[in-house]
Amino acid sequence: MISVSDIMGNCGFSIIPTELKLLYADPNEVYDWFSRIDFDEALSFYGLRKHKNFMSLFSCFRNVIEQSTELKIVVWALNNYLFSEEHYGWEHFLERSVSDMLPAFVLLSGYEKHQINMKKRGFDVCQTENHKKRIFECCTIGLDTYHISGVELSQLIWGSIFINTHIIELGRLQFEIKEYKYEFQNFHFEDKFCIGIHIPRGQRLEHNEVEKSLQQVQKDILNYFGELKTYPAYFLDSWLLSNDLDKFLLKESNINLFRKRFDILGYKTNSSISKFLFNTVSSNLQSYSENTSLRRLVKKALLSGFKFYDGIGILKI
Repeated sequence: MISVSDIMGNCGFSIIPTELKLLYADPNEVYDWFSRIDFDEALSFYGLRKHKNFMSLFSCFRNVIEQSTELKIVVWALNNYLFSEEHYGWEHFLERSVSDMLPAFVLLSGYEKHQINMKKRGFDVCQTENHKKRIFECCTIGLDTYHISGVELSQLIWGSIFINTHIIELGRLQFEIKEYKYEFQNFHFEDKFCIGIHIPRGQRLEHNEVEKSLQQVQKDILNYFGELKTYPAYFLDSWLLSNDLDKFLLKESNINLFRKRFDILGYKTNSSISKFLFNTVSSNLQSYSENTSLRRLVKKALLSGFKFYDGIGILKI
């Protein structure tokens, strides 16, 4: 038996959760498990074969992983840790200094679990195709948007929510079932579960489309998530609720109208505005795009030393 903690340390992981620190692996059992995964079928299932850059990097790393017992053990360990229907809204304490295709292999190793979970949920064709599309994006956004030669660990964690089918997409918005773990002085919620709202990239946040999405989820949410015993509270944790962002917005802008749907309960100690507004992981503010009025104004504020902090809000219903 081999310590998974030692193996992950050898593979560039600097922080791993307690569950993995206590885990030991039998190399022979891991090899048998890994050999049963049909990665070619997984690639086809998620439509990744059409992405030439991804396939080139994936094929090269596949040659590496086929020769490495340690990498197979990491895939096995993360598959078992991340892909569990019984865990909701995990805070995953994982950090890694290496950027490569290992997270893609972990994601693809869960494709059969993903298929089974979607069937259990009774997802229709539209919901199923949305899920497949989002795993495709998890595997390629680092290459296409952030220009890194690999898949971010954060995209693996985000993709695990889809594989566990703890998220649905209705119109413009996504809705994730989570265990309620917020602590706010002036707000108390007694139910076990709540819903986290997410906003997919690539489209305008049109007021009418958001309204339709919110109406639909409040009508259908109990049908999608049988775990819910009552209608849940809806939370948003986002740069869109950043402190003082409204001073950079037009009064009737889509983002401003969206912000007004929430009562902001608190602020985090970090900001994701660079990643989600400017589509970059770079800390070089001078390189940030200025191709919209909001980007120009926010960039100017950042350059002057202004600090944004992501907000956490509850949907007004």
